[in-house]
Amino acid sequence: MAAIGGWSPAERVLVTGGSGRLGPYLVRELSSVGVPVQVWDGPAATGPSAPGAISVDLADPASVERAWRAADPTVVIHAAALATVDACLKDPARAEAVNVTATRQLARLARDSGAHLAFISTDLVFDGTRAPYSPGDQPQPLSAYGRSKAAGERAACETLPCAIIRLALLYGPRLGSRPSFFDAQVAALRAGTPRMGLFTDEWRTPVDYATAARGVVDLAGQRALGFFHVGGPERMSRWEMGQRLAAHLGMTQPPFDAISRLSIPGPEPRPADLAFDSQAWRTRCPESPWPTLAEVLARDLP
Repeated sequence: MAAIGGWSPAERVLVTGGSGRLGPYLVRELSSVGVPVQVWDGPAATGPSAPGAISVDLADPASVERAWRAADPTVVIHAAALATVDACLKDPARAEAVNVTATRQLARLARDSGAHLAFISTDLVFDGTRAPYSPGDQPQPLSAYGRSKAAGERAACETLPCAIIRLALLYGPRLGSRPSFFDAQVAALRAGTPRMGLFTDEWRTPVDYATAARGVVDLAGQRALGFFHVGGPERMSRWEMGQRLAAHLGMTQPPFDAISRLSIPGPEPRPADLAFDSQAWRTRCPESPWPTLAEVLARDLP
């Protein structure tokens, strides 16, 4: 059969993390290329995130094994994670079970069945002292979340040849049921309250959910192997992002306060600069969109 957008209709794709913020974008992108998709939601999901989605607790190996056999995938996009810094710090055992042990199990299942694995990771595997980060740079995480994701990367790579796709700071309107920080910013701007503090000294290369999903799907469709960084074309702080969003919405006095990341005490340090070098992805997938923040806002908030 002919390939569609780099994909063969014979592929069967499994997406974990369907009830997360990225998951619905991945499912939408895969649906656009016409491949069958099985979606696993997290156990806390209030309802199926997509038609036919099932709830799978990644911390339960037996449940994962049963669901895998039912899905019988040829490609796995493993986007599920215990994905907040606070949650991983408060429950390191579950962070280990979900972000590391389950990743190793999925990698083993993929290896044994000949499936391709694309593991979704994060810019928080780095310590923020040597940006811009290339895919070959050595992880030096500062948080329990970052450490668990770096360990998940190692678990996957030690089990089979696969793709490790690290995503930069994600933003954009929700597509599923979980609101995002972007949604909170838009709501604050439209309501005028409450005020929000935005960091002026924490730098990222933010990428919107739709662009990230397209990048992941393009890499997975090519069965790419190795490490890839998927970030946006602009390095900026959350403060700058907020100011640009406010200007786009016509707000001259946005309810944002400029603050330093050092002004908020916490049990773990915050990396200063996690900007990505995304050239490996851009070279491999030159047709993947790479919009600026202004272009994303024009598209999503016309």
